[in-house]
Amino acid sequence: MRRPLLGLALCLLMLVAMPVASAGPLNDARKQARTLKSQLQAATSKLEAAEAALYKTEEQLAFDRRQVQTARRRLITARAVLAGQVAAMYRSGGLAMADAILQQNPELVPGRIELATILVSRQAETIDDAQVAGDAYTAALGRVAAGRRKAEALRDEANRAVQALTSRLREAEALQARLAKSQARPRAVSAKPVAVSGGGGGVACLMEPPYSYVDTWGAPRSGGRTHQGTDVMAPYGAEVYAYTDGVISRESTNAYGGVTLYLQGDNGVEYYYAHLARYAVPAGTRVGAGQLIAYNGQSGNARYTAPHVHFEVHPGGPGSTPVNPYPSVQRACG
Repeated sequence: MRRPLLGLALCLLMLVAMPVASAGPLNDARKQARTLKSQLQAATSKLEAAEAALYKTEEQLAFDRRQVQTARRRLITARAVLAGQVAAMYRSGGLAMADAILQQNPELVPGRIELATILVSRQAETIDDAQVAGDAYTAALGRVAAGRRKAEALRDEANRAVQALTSRLREAEALQARLAKSQARPRAVSAKPVAVSGGGGGVACLMEPPYSYVDTWGAPRSGGRTHQGTDVMAPYGAEVYAYTDGVISRESTNAYGGVTLYLQGDNGVEYYYAHLARYAVPAGTRVGAGQLIAYNGQSGNARYTAPHVHFEVHPGGPGSTPVNPYPSVQRACG
């Protein structure tokens, strides 16, 4: 009687523990979404401040432009008046004007000369004032224009940051929804990968349990891309296995996939693993289905998501068009 009860207790313990174990990636996804929301809020505030500064600079620039135009009009008017006075003196004859002044009462001569001097000097002062004001506002205009260019650059930078964070937040929320959906339907997984026989040779699940995955083939990705694989979620550092018998044909690193490897199966199919933490075997190693080849991570653009392996299937071998790997993963992983 004790053995059946013990077996039943173990089964219940496994069923209770499975959702807890699979909650790790979901909690990571939720935490990442919260972090991105906080970053987006900060970036949005920065964008609003940059737009306000740009608006203020635009107002100052418009004011200085009006002042420059006013100073230029004053300068043109003063020059026109002075030119008119000079022309009038020329038409009446400068010597005749001097003679007329000198022929008057000698006592009035100093006053008349002073009056003529004042009339000319006033226009000269007006010209000087207008020139100085115009130069001052022109210099200010240059400084404000430089400030506007800087404000525009800050605005554009903040806008790009907001757009990038918005895109990343959408991806994180989509991942969170997929994980929540997957956790609602927990799979029974074994402790070790088990090779499954079938056409084309035996295959094994590519990830150490606990893990989860959903069909996201064709889902939108940043930069106008679409998802061309299946993401198998698992704790960071979980063991990653060879899907089938073959050779690790290549190991490389790139911006999107991070640490990646290619498994050339004996069945002629190439399998692509991305976002790994590190390798367990070197390139050129012959492996069997279920053999440890790497460790789960979040390298490349997966650093903003929960740890997972992006898995692709290329039936035509290297460079061929990929197909939806979900049926292959489901066949081996349950």
